[in-house]
Amino acid sequence: MASSVEVGGSWSTNEDIALCQSWVNISHNPITGNEMKFHHMWSKIHGEFCQRSGSIRTEMALSSRWKLLNKELGK
Repeated sequence: MASSVEVGGSWSTNEDIALCQSWVNISHNPITGNEMKFHHMWSKIHGEFCQRSGSIRTEMALSSRWKLLNKELGK
């Protein structure tokens, strides 16, 4: 990927994949996905991400990383 995604440097490809999968599963839930508050959504994404990856990144770290990934994936 482009260099802007690599700024954090310590994120593994598996963590990036787990974050993307978690974001899709939570944010695109047809029942609750569009009604969630920002903090609640990232709390749920964080929980799923931790289960998928075994990583202990914070919600803020996930949100920041997602901004970089989303920008690159949108190109």
